[in-house]
This record gives sequence, structure tokens and C-alpha cells, in this order.
Amino acid sequence: MKIRHLGLLAVLALFPAFAEAHAESKVLTRTILSSEGAKSLLNAAEADAKQRGMKVSIAVVDGSGRLLAFIRMDDSQTGTDETAIKKARTAALYSSPGKEFAQRIKQNQAFLMTLPGIAAVPGSHPVMSGKYVIGAVGVSGATDDLDDAVATDSTTAFQP
Repeated sequence: MKIRHLGLLAVLALFPAFAEAHAESKVLTRTILSSEGAKSLLNAAEADAKQRGMKVSIAVVDGSGRLLAFIRMDDSQTGTDETAIKKARTAALYSSPGKEFAQRIKQNQAFLMTLPGIAAVPGSHPVMSGKYVIGAVGVSGATDDLDDAVATDSTTAFQP
């Protein structure tokens, strides 16, 4: 009988440790894109755009779609600024490049256009840290292919 009670006491003694371990799983620790990281992404995208002879707007947002860095290059169209920001937000909020949304809409998934804040066009790419989106780059002002190439190249080369 005493042995049976000792087993129960041992289990009860472990309960606080068990509860504490579960409490830790209620909090996630994630990498956050810093302002320096955003500047680095912006500078890389701008250099790439200049090398390609593009005059574009470039936006860098954090993982929640909030603007961290922005440039409208000289002689770019004035309407490209809001478009670049919207493209970047789309990639961050939906964890997917804008080009993939555009392709899915062409495949009869037009319902995607009803998502809040969506810009289902090429020219944006998420910035990943492991399996988590920590930001995104949006580019607007050139052709879809060029905008997409600059956004994709700058984010895939970025090392968090």
C-alpha cells in the first residue's frame, strides 16, 4: 500500500514541472526584421534595379506588413509608391510572392482577389527566417518580370 502512495506522490511531484513546460509553449520566439535589415534589403533591391536600368519604387515591410523602408527612385512614376507598398504587404501577410497569386487567379481562383489588401501581381517576395515570414519586398514601376526579378533576387540573397 505504501508503494502505491509513493508512485502517486512521485507523479504529483512532477506536476509543477509538467505545467511549467506547457506554459512555455504558449509563447513563441521569432526573428524580427530590424531597420538595418530593411535598409540592407532596400539597398540591394535599389542596386539591382539600377543595374537593370529600372526607375521604380521599392518598399520593405516587416512580417505584419508595416512599412520599414521605402524609396521612389528618380524619374519613377508617382503612382508606383503605393503599389510597391501594397505588393510588399501582400507577400508578408499571405506568405507568398505576388507572382504566385497572379498565377492562381489565372487558374480560376479569382476568389483570391477578395482577400483584404491583396495585390495579386508579380513584383513582391517574402523574406523568410526558417519557416517564418519576417518581412517582404515590393517593387513597382517596370514590367512584371523585372519587378518580380528585383524583389525575388533581393530577398533570396538576404541573410537574416
